[in-house]
Amino acid sequence: MLSLVVQTLLLSFGIVLSYEINTYNPDYGVYIGDLSSPETDIAGQVFIVNATTLQIFNLTFTPTQQDLYFWLDDKESPTKDGIKAHTYEYGITPLGPFSEENDRVVVHVPEKHRIDEFKSFSIYSFKSDKNFGSLVLPENVKIPKSVALNSEFTGKRYKLRSGPLYVIDRRTIKVYGFTFEGNKAPKTYFYVGRGASVSYSSGVKVAIRGKDEKDIPCSSTSEMILNIGEHKIRVKDSILERIVILFFLGLSISEISENYRGGKDIILELPENYDIFHIDWISVYCYKYRVNFGSVLVPTDDTLANLPPYVPSFKKNSDEKPMTRGVLKGSAERRNFTFQLGDIEHIKNYNGNLRSPKYVWHVNSVMSPDLYLVRNVTYNFNVEGGREKIIPDFYNPLYIGDDDEGGYLELSQNEVEKVTVYSPEPVESQTGPLCIWIQNKDKAANEPDAYLDCDGWPEDVHSFAFTPNETTPSVLYYNSGNNFNMGGRIFIVDELPEDIADSAEVPYNREKWHTLALSRQRADRVNGGKATLAAAFMIILTIALA
Repeated sequence: MLSLVVQTLLLSFGIVLSYEINTYNPDYGVYIGDLSSPETDIAGQVFIVNATTLQIFNLTFTPTQQDLYFWLDDKESPTKDGIKAHTYEYGITPLGPFSEENDRVVVHVPEKHRIDEFKSFSIYSFKSDKNFGSLVLPENVKIPKSVALNSEFTGKRYKLRSGPLYVIDRRTIKVYGFTFEGNKAPKTYFYVGRGASVSYSSGVKVAIRGKDEKDIPCSSTSEMILNIGEHKIRVKDSILERIVILFFLGLSISEISENYRGGKDIILELPENYDIFHIDWISVYCYKYRVNFGSVLVPTDDTLANLPPYVPSFKKNSDEKPMTRGVLKGSAERRNFTFQLGDIEHIKNYNGNLRSPKYVWHVNSVMSPDLYLVRNVTYNFNVEGGREKIIPDFYNPLYIGDDDEGGYLELSQNEVEKVTVYSPEPVESQTGPLCIWIQNKDKAANEPDAYLDCDGWPEDVHSFAFTPNETTPSVLYYNSGNNFNMGGRIFIVDELPEDIADSAEVPYNREKWHTLALSRQRADRVNGGKATLAAAFMIILTIALA
């Protein structure tokens, strides 16, 4: 078998390796086939990671339309009765291009489903009912499985105890109910190694997920400079970059310094050049005095023979800006909320997805705020997000539901059935004229950061009432029915929180809005009249010259 490094290099250069259908590869998972289509250039090798995850290598994919999704179906060819499979990059939104820097695309099966429930995997448009590339899952498909070990941590010092250890994949181990007085233990780490007994010389420190992750800058250039502690390193090659990062992260593994009381589970991640098959023990180890406080032996039989492969977790770019949300409370003075669109091009990767919406809801001029509404109080929601279906960005029915990503009218039937809508239905009826808050990039010193640009009449504003009651969930979401990731949260409370401040609203003049709509209408009439006269003149001239 080729080594993992060699295989990764071959895959990164687009060299296709040959695998037998429904066979297990410890580095990639169970191979189930190649995505292929005689009509498109879509291709890729597909592996099962575990019961709910796939990964695709050598993916060739250039989106040719807006509504393509990874798709799972219980038929051998995709149908509208199937379901979407989600990616980190796009979530439930339509697929776009994937970065060439990633050597794989990881695909997740929706909640409460397993891969072995389906017969096909594809890239599919459920609007046009067209298959853009698919494969049939093999019968009696083999699925890699995580394994629970029979052993637990136990020791005489610092109250060391734990529940069972669970090997999630080749490099990830979960420790249930970890108990340890780490705040008293000197220089203690999770430690793994080889040999018949725990030894300082044959072990290596292990990172704790969520504690030892470092923010390393991502770069699309061929050269970058890493600043890690006091070290400044210039690297020009992606493989060298990984080696340098791993080396310096290895020097900064955290001690077990907390007082763990058994109510917390811990996830350990083995270093890149280690996996569960290359260690004999896992220890809670005092590095300073070289004392093993307690250890667990790794099974040497075939217990771990079909573990899921390790899949690297995705890290966000260091230059991504988090979404800062304001707050609007439904007080006695604020019973009306006006929903308009707002430009967000100055914010990167809204909601963590590559496909960011062009606009988001601005509520009372505040960008995608959290709303706090009191039970048994009626609120009025004014909708000004556009009703032009021929321009998708400007068609935004407002709805309130228990789904956080929105796009209700773009969901498959399977997905719609999982969403509860709490605003008046049908969703597509909740539309109004178009108003957009635009960033004032060339503003003078005394001008606001944004201004409102509207097209429509004030009396055209569509409104609906919303009254949360005792049965309304404590958290809901407002969203667009036609576009994804445009909305925000609604907290349903018995009393408004006093320790959370309201965001400042930007006042705007309705008369200016009315005048703007009127002037635009007049301009359209004048321009339309000029165009009609010009067309008539050209027709007469053509006839005369004939």
